[in-house]
Amino acid sequence: MTRLIVLKSTEPEFNLAAEEYLFSETKDDIVILWQNKNAVIIGRNQNTLSEINQDSIEKYGISVVRRITGGGAVFHDLGNINYSVITSQGDECCLDFKKFAAPIIELLSTLGVNAEFSGRNDLLIDGMKFSGNAQHISDGRVLHHGTLLYSSDLDRVGEVLTVNPEKIRSKAIRSVRSRVTNIKDHLPSDKNYTACEFISLVADYFINKTDCEYSCLSAQETDSIESLADSKYRTWQWNYGNSPKYSFSRTAYLSCGTVQIELEIVDGKIEKAEVFGDFFSVRPKEEFVSYLIGTEHRKEILTSLFEKIKIKDFFVGVETDELIKCFF
Repeated sequence: MTRLIVLKSTEPEFNLAAEEYLFSETKDDIVILWQNKNAVIIGRNQNTLSEINQDSIEKYGISVVRRITGGGAVFHDLGNINYSVITSQGDECCLDFKKFAAPIIELLSTLGVNAEFSGRNDLLIDGMKFSGNAQHISDGRVLHHGTLLYSSDLDRVGEVLTVNPEKIRSKAIRSVRSRVTNIKDHLPSDKNYTACEFISLVADYFINKTDCEYSCLSAQETDSIESLADSKYRTWQWNYGNSPKYSFSRTAYLSCGTVQIELEIVDGKIEKAEVFGDFFSVRPKEEFVSYLIGTEHRKEILTSLFEKIKIKDFFVGVETDELIKCFF
């Protein structure tokens, strides 16, 4: 019998930890339905900073969390529903997205919505994407999960996932942006479900059409998931530091003059740095560069460093909060 778990949490760090724990630490076949409050979920092999608009992330208080599956970055809010299917794969080692997405297409068909599988891992309605899917295979187990844009804020999607490609140069695979749509906009007028009601429809479909039965996380499972969330999904190292090597470049016009920053980042830390510009300084820029080497490319860390070393000695007339914007 397959466990059907509807997670009560909307914290992305907990939910992604729950998914990994149930995949790697149990032998059960499991279907999970879950929602995240505002978050950008980064693919396992992606460069975090090259996928997000940092200003918008901070403005809206959006979480940024890396998942264990590949694929591109996606925006989650409470208008988006996530489904995960965990099962034994046996000796098979190929990714089969269409097989696991089929129940979603079938459910929508019963609601009068004509959806189709397209390309490598997308689901479309009228040529517009409403679901992206990803998979992870390990030790004879497969994790398939996908997004279901139901009533998501599509304007916010474009805003938080837009970044200047000239600022960060990375060999990591960038996300491919597609025209997106919400499922709700295609439902018949007599099926005006809320997101929570739609989750119930999805749950009922799995219960009635497969061998699923409702299940809850045990106390032991919850404790273990919290521990995993703390050690991994709530850490800067996993979400940002695990990005592939990348180069960062930015030129800004500050109160002190023009400042150009060039960085090489490895394992989340600054390995090489150069500073150019027509600014004035009391202490040599080479000394400033020496402080950067080995430092995490992380806003709070660099802010603390700049306040400690008296940044005005290197960039006369500049405050820390003005200079820090050159680094992100």
